[in-house]
Amino acid sequence: MTITKIASANANNVQNYRVLWTGLGAQLARDVPFSAICWSTLEPIRRRILGLVGDEASAPCILGTNFSAGFVAGILAAAATCPLDVARTRRQIEKDPVRALKMRTRETLVEIWRDGGMRGLFTGIGPRIARAGPSVGIVVSFYEVVKYALHQRYLTQ
Repeated sequence: MTITKIASANANNVQNYRVLWTGLGAQLARDVPFSAICWSTLEPIRRRILGLVGDEASAPCILGTNFSAGFVAGILAAAATCPLDVARTRRQIEKDPVRALKMRTRETLVEIWRDGGMRGLFTGIGPRIARAGPSVGIVVSFYEVVKYALHQRYLTQ
């Protein structure tokens, strides 16, 4: 095998490897704002709900309050970051590997806007918020109930 063929084969392997990471930038561009929105809205929502139901420290109250707050925070974050999720998906499903490697989040968002406008940017928002709301609600409420149970266990010992 000649040096040229070896170099070409190595370049193809590197390019094939890079295709596995297609959409990583868009994924991070979506996840960082999602987390920032979700976690920064969670506590104010939780305080508001506790103000409505009272500050009763029982497992059902903690579960309900935290699930509700997480549910709302997850929906807000998912709705706000939906265009970034659409861009990530568009980049990941691109069939042309050369184009997929050259795509950038900003250009992808402009392309989506050009092709579908606001509707294109918010494609799939229903299923996205339907998944994110309960998901965040479950995570937050599970964490808080376990924290409450462990706190109660170690207080009574």
